[in-house]
Amino acid sequence: MSLPAGHARRLFLGFTCSIMFLVVFAVLVAYNTEAESSSYVKSSVDEYPLTIGIYTANPEETIAFYRKLGFRSSDGLSKGLDVFSMEKEGTPYKLEILHSRSANKAELSGGVSGMSFKVNDLTESVSDLQNKGLRFVETDGKRDGVNYASLNDPNGISIKLFQP
Repeated sequence: MSLPAGHARRLFLGFTCSIMFLVVFAVLVAYNTEAESSSYVKSSVDEYPLTIGIYTANPEETIAFYRKLGFRSSDGLSKGLDVFSMEKEGTPYKLEILHSRSANKAELSGGVSGMSFKVNDLTESVSDLQNKGLRFVETDGKRDGVNYASLNDPNGISIKLFQP
């Protein structure tokens, strides 16, 4: 079967253009997907850090405790009237102190059970926090070559300071 004059050239040109279009389209899709995913990851980490909810019947005491640990007030992701957001420079998350009107400790449980903070000098950090009135459960712990100290927040959440 033979094609009329000029048709073979047009068919070849059409086929070549189609292939070029698909290659350019594939490159654009790959570039945009990579750009979108990298910007998404960056913005989600920068703009929406991990938020830890701490339920408490006594928010004033809990807020005072975390201020002694170096947290400060911040704009929170939740805008409820009974939510107080805090953040600390150098940590990848925010705390949300959630006021629960229940005084029953069993109803307050179920959230976070502990947090750890890396410090440059454990002895100095422990001394500084003791001077601020915080009481430690343990000040000279050692596990797997890591020195640590532990204390509890007013809600029973275990806080560990560690120095590798």
